[in-house]
Amino acid sequence: DGKVRETGTHDELMADPNSKYRKLHEMQNMGIEYKDEADDDGNTASDNKHHHHHRHHKHHHIQHNHKKHHHRDDSTNLPEDKEVEEYVDNSENTKEKQKEKKNASKARVLAREDWKLFGIGSVGAVLAGLMFPGWGIVFAYMIEFLYYPVFPCDEDAGIMPPPPYTTCVQYWDFVADDMQGMSITLTYGWLGIIGATCIGNILIFYGFGTASEKMNKRVRDAAFTSLLRQEIAFFDCRTVGSLTSQLQDDAAMIHSFSGEPLRQLIMSLASVLVGVVVSFIFMWPFALVSLGTIPFMGFGAEMEMKMYMGEDHGDHSKDEEDGPGAIAIESLLNIRTVASLSLESNRLDDYEKALTNGNEDIVKSSFKKGSLVAIGQFIQMWGCALMFWWGGWLLSKYPSTFTYRDFLISMFSLLFSLSGLGMAAQGATNRDKAKEAADRIFDLIERESAIDPLSKEGYKEG
Repeated sequence: DGKVRETGTHDELMADPNSKYRKLHEMQNMGIEYKDEADDDGNTASDNKHHHHHRHHKHHHIQHNHKKHHHRDDSTNLPEDKEVEEYVDNSENTKEKQKEKKNASKARVLAREDWKLFGIGSVGAVLAGLMFPGWGIVFAYMIEFLYYPVFPCDEDAGIMPPPPYTTCVQYWDFVADDMQGMSITLTYGWLGIIGATCIGNILIFYGFGTASEKMNKRVRDAAFTSLLRQEIAFFDCRTVGSLTSQLQDDAAMIHSFSGEPLRQLIMSLASVLVGVVVSFIFMWPFALVSLGTIPFMGFGAEMEMKMYMGEDHGDHSKDEEDGPGAIAIESLLNIRTVASLSLESNRLDDYEKALTNGNEDIVKSSFKKGSLVAIGQFIQMWGCALMFWWGGWLLSKYPSTFTYRDFLISMFSLLFSLSGLGMAAQGATNRDKAKEAADRIFDLIERESAIDPLSKEGYKEG
């Protein structure tokens, strides 16, 4: 049903700057202009395209519905397919990064009013992070206390006390008083560690946890409002069960763009930075060598912490339309239909199959997790062996410069601070899944309905 707008040859129509054919041709070819490197006279591929395009056509009829026809020029000198694919891949990666930045910015805007809660959570993260190097210092004192050397002393047998003590009673009194003082110091140290742990984690869960729940509610409200605005056709290809289960999981992952990275950063810095500084103060040669093992020890500590604390916390599998969560929700929402048609057994079979399909790779994933934990333990054990050997060599080589207490504090403050990395990463959301969740959430929130039932715009009678 189109109408003829222009008639002429390709060259004639392209020569007219106001030609609709020329505008359509340029729009169809407004992608990449490839240069012909083998062209000696300097002509570009786009020039060749204009010269050769549709030479066998004498006349062109431009119609309103002509946009669906794309003319390709086989004589155009194009780059290799590999270069085109690389360019397209780079373009897609750039678009994905830009979209990720936009989604992260949107998530931060949603969480902007919770800055007070983030401040409270940050204070808790500092206390929780400082707990680990502090724990290492107290543990070093405890090791020294448990292995406190008491030398034999018997004046009648001719075994005299070590200098500067002249009698055994004087030496024993000093040892008893010294151990009592150390035990009191250890008690205060453990109380401080317990207090910092309790207060820090309470502030973390109150600050970041409350902010996460508030943000979760905002996302759910915005998504639910957007769902109410959608036309009926939107739900024809999307079941209620898949929408609700997907929204439940996606909304819980949005906080990975706001409070979660802040908690991880502050807690990691407070733990590792303080541990490294303390280690350098007490025994800098030992800390210098041990510093090179931090990346490997950190990996081992993280793997071990995931094993003890649960690697899959916060990493929920995505419920698709045929997933167990979607099947259960859909069955409960339509329980009258299921009961009237006696479909209970069929729905139960579908649910069991969905559970089985979700665990097809459980052996492979378990082997992978177990291997990672084993590698982490291997790295930690050999790292500790290197530290003990190097520390012992320094004590034997420079007895007047470093003490046994310096070695213990330097080593354990550094080792325990690495546990802060694993604790900070514990419960972290999978980044790739969080990106996908953010894409789905914001696409739904920003989707414009073809028929908006809540819109106040339009014609009103009267």
